[in-house]
Formats: sequence, structure tokens, C-alpha cells
Amino acid sequence: MRKSLSKPGPLESFDERDSVFTRARLKPGTARHDEHYARHPEHFSADLRSRKLPHLASPGGQRYEVEAALLIQSQFAASDLIADAVEGSEFASAVGLPEGLAHGAGGPGAAHVLEDSSPAGLTLFAKNAAMFLGADDVGVAPLDPAHVYSHRGRPKEKHGHVPDLKHSHAIVLVFAMRHAYVASGPEMISTAEVARVYQQAAAACFALADSLRRLGHSARAHVDSNYLVVCPPLAVDAGLGELGRHGILIHPRLGSGVRLGVVTVDAPLVVDQPGSWGIAEFCKTCKKCAKLCPAGAIPDGEPSLLRGAEKWPLSPERCYHYWRTQGTDCGICMRVCPFTKHDTALHRIVRRTIAATPIFNRAFLWMDDLFYGRHREPKKVTGLGG
Repeated sequence: MRKSLSKPGPLESFDERDSVFTRARLKPGTARHDEHYARHPEHFSADLRSRKLPHLASPGGQRYEVEAALLIQSQFAASDLIADAVEGSEFASAVGLPEGLAHGAGGPGAAHVLEDSSPAGLTLFAKNAAMFLGADDVGVAPLDPAHVYSHRGRPKEKHGHVPDLKHSHAIVLVFAMRHAYVASGPEMISTAEVARVYQQAAAACFALADSLRRLGHSARAHVDSNYLVVCPPLAVDAGLGELGRHGILIHPRLGSGVRLGVVTVDAPLVVDQPGSWGIAEFCKTCKKCAKLCPAGAIPDGEPSLLRGAEKWPLSPERCYHYWRTQGTDCGICMRVCPFTKHDTALHRIVRRTIAATPIFNRAFLWMDDLFYGRHREPKKVTGLGG
């Protein structure tokens, strides 16, 4: 397989306080607000404009639909309940974890022992459990410290904390969104599907981390609004795909319409190897997401070196501002990505050819334009039933 985007290095950790999602929650007049814009005055104008717009799934957004908005808010609320418990000892004591296993501490006193407790046996258990819990794919990678946040931005009580994550490995779970709803982006029902999959990912990662703790290992689930790690590069390291022009993981079978969850663990595991499926090379030719992004947030040029890795320099400010105008998380770039297709025999042949050689990339792009079009209009989903 051909070379994917490289990591000339050294890799640098990302500060979650600089994320647009963290910045959106800063309150004018507070110390955190003033401290951030003292460090990053270049963020101030864009953030001020976005704050004047309705929040996601709120009345006033151009794509607002009350039924979908209710599901978005309720599903994210359920995810938040799980996110609040990934570090808390209250849950551990409530469900009867042995003393010392709270906070994912691991150690002696494990409640269960696997028949095969070797690295291969534990890895097999973790992968089988992930698939049983609803993941569509799973991989294991060494936990590169550069993929751990330098400082936390969320939740608000952890703002500014430096993560103390001493785990050795990351188990990355991939969850596919349903095609009909991916195809509806940026309609609000597409965001409801995002919320549904994030809730599914949170529940699965929570259960997997809890299972590993019961085996005596220190483990932590990383779920929406309570991550200590950056998921996409870990997924690449775990052999689950390549980073696309739009900054999203493109899975070789499932495409761009996926969401990720991560469980980190301090245990010896058998790691998977990163690969190349010709995806990043195809992105250099395609540029479909860049040309169809209504916010102009995706560049149509070459990748550049960012924090030690080769990637395309996105504009999160433009992207997030468009989210707020629509009241949804858009998803156009995922919808128009040529890799986001049903797993049919024809699409498998195309993907295998792209993985083998770039010679036909322009022809495949032309065929994608011919059969699927180059337009921004979403597929209309009627009600909640699809």
C-alpha cells in the first residue's frame, strides 16, 4: 500500500482550551475569557460573531425542526451523564467495583480473571466486546503522548487542568452513521443522528472501560465532551483509516460518516498497524468537500505541517460560524465525500483500485460527479422515520 500523510514530527499536543467548542462557552467578563483572548487575540472577533447566533438545536437556526431538536438535546444530555461519570468514584462504588478500582485505578482485587490473560487474550476480549457493544470496527494503538491534550477545556470544572494520563494503549471504536441521515446534512435530522451515535459510542466505551477495570486494569472512556485524547490520529495509528482533507477520519469501508470513541488502558495489548488505502492521495485530487463547503472552511491546496504532522489546515472558526447560522453541525463534507457510500461490490472494486494505484483517481471522481452530482442540496428525510 502507498504512503499516506506523514508525521515528520516531533508531534505536538493540542490544547483543548483552544477548541472552538471550549471557546463558545467562555463568558465575557470572566477570568477564563480574558485569559484566553490575551493568549489568542486572533480568536476574539470570530468568536464574538458566533456567540451572537443561536446555539445548535435551538430556535432561530435556519434549519431548526422541533422534533429533531428535542432528540438532539435529549441524546446529548444522556451522553453528558455518561461523560460526567468516566472519572467519578461514585459510579464505581454504586455498581460494586472492588475497592481501589474507582477512578479507573486498576490494581489488585480484580473481580474477574480471563481464561487467557495474555496480551493477545486481553486484546481479543477488548475487540470482541467493542463489536458486541455496537462498534462497526475497532483497532488498538500505542498511546502517543502527543495525542493527549496539553490542557483540558471541557468540562468546565476541568478547564485548564493538565491531563495525568499514564495509560499505555488506546482502543479505538468506530461507529457508522446511517446513510440516509448522513445524506440529509445539513438538515437537523442529520445532527440528531450524530447525537444518537455519540450516545451509542459513549455507552459502549463506558462499558468497555468498566469491564477492563473489573479485570484489574486502569482504564478510562473518552467520550463526547469529556475527552483527554484527540481521537482521529489515534484511529489512524490503530489502522482504522486515513485523515481526509476535511479533517475527519475516512474509514476504508465506512467512509466519512463515522464517529469515534476511545478507551485508554494501562495493559499490554497487541497493536494494529497504520495503513494506506490511497485515501489521502485521492483527497489531493478530489477537493469535493473543499469546493462544496459553504463556509469556505476547507482548503483546496496542498497539506502542510501542523503540530508535527502533515494535514490540511482547516478554519474551525468558519466551520463553527456556519453551524451556528444553521443550528446544526452541517455534515456537508461527510455527505459529499466519495468514500461515504454503501458497501456494495462496485464500491469495493473502486476502493481496492484506489488503494492500489492513483492512476484512475480522476476517472473515479468524474464518475462520482456523474452518478452522485456536485451539489449542496441535501436529501430530504421525512420526519423521524427516515
